[in-house]
Amino acid sequence: MRLQITILVLILCFSSCKKQAEKKFESEKEKTELKVDLTKVPDSLKLVADKNLTGDFNGDNKTDFASIVKNKNNQKTGVLIVHNSENQENFVFGAGQEVDNMTDLKWIEIFKIIPKGEIVAPELVDEETGDLMGTDESQNFKLIGNGIFMSVTETHGGGIIFWNGKEYQWYHIE
Repeated sequence: MRLQITILVLILCFSSCKKQAEKKFESEKEKTELKVDLTKVPDSLKLVADKNLTGDFNGDNKTDFASIVKNKNNQKTGVLIVHNSENQENFVFGAGQEVDNMTDLKWIEIFKIIPKGEIVAPELVDEETGDLMGTDESQNFKLIGNGIFMSVTETHGGGIIFWNGKEYQWYHIE
């Protein structure tokens, strides 16, 4: 009889633990679901259908949205990030707005996520010759949220957009 009671107690404990784990999973799932209203994308921008990313770009544990976009007014290409927040903040890089002395990011061929926690650093460029001098280790940054990596296939040149805790920053990379 004692063995039967012990087994019954163990079954109840396991069942209770399983239900708590399922509730926690559902709670985490709700927290990270994409709740971005794409109707709030500025009218001047058109999303490029097969160039979309989701990730926690600002490190708030909510799933944000990013896409390559085309500006309908000037035909310039850029990147749009929309935060999964109450006011659906959006940020545009390129598409006519300057980022790293560029207003058109039409060169993007590779568009992918960099995991949180990765360390990124910009390339040092010789101002006189334009030659690459290697990575600037003094500007190493551990990503708070997911970064966005953009590149050209042939040259492997490109950049990274990432949230530094206050705003988005661009690092040129090779």
